[in-house]
Amino acid sequence: MISDYVRRVRGGSCLAVIVLLSACATAVPGGGGREYLDQQTAATVTVGAPALVFARERPDLAVHARDYLTLVPVDVNRAGAHAQYFVGYAWSTIDKRSLADEQGTPLRFELVADGRRIPLVPHPGSIRELGLGGPPVPPPARSATLLVAPASREQQDFLLAAADVRAVLVQDSGSARYELWSR
Repeated sequence: MISDYVRRVRGGSCLAVIVLLSACATAVPGGGGREYLDQQTAATVTVGAPALVFARERPDLAVHARDYLTLVPVDVNRAGAHAQYFVGYAWSTIDKRSLADEQGTPLRFELVADGRRIPLVPHPGSIRELGLGGPPVPPPARSATLLVAPASREQQDFLLAAADVRAVLVQDSGSARYELWSR
């Protein structure tokens, strides 16, 4: 009789532990990605999927040289207050210079999705202010420059559903087009 009671308690405890552990790192329903509790800020962070990777050929630097822009949609939930961002990295296979102009101002990117322009205005402060203890995705290269741009849920959904998507690096001297490399 006591052994049946002990087995039920153990079984219930194991089930409770499994449920609690799965709640700590659950997948985003239906869309891939992941969700986690940021240990430093106590915000629930949802990292969407798929990651969008844009590439720009750079034959002026070397054969097969490319500049990349990698972006993922992110939702930060701070006690029920949701804020959306595009988080990603600008990086290159060969040119290791930081993506900033001569004055140190970060370069500006725009997304063009089915003809609609979505400016990626970099957040000027630290990511900690946004409820992130650290970048929600690892950098693809050591020299990658972090980009965090506020967005709306509608912009994120529109971009992910768009058939024709590209990124544009906006500079005073002109612009450079990045084609969708992978989705």
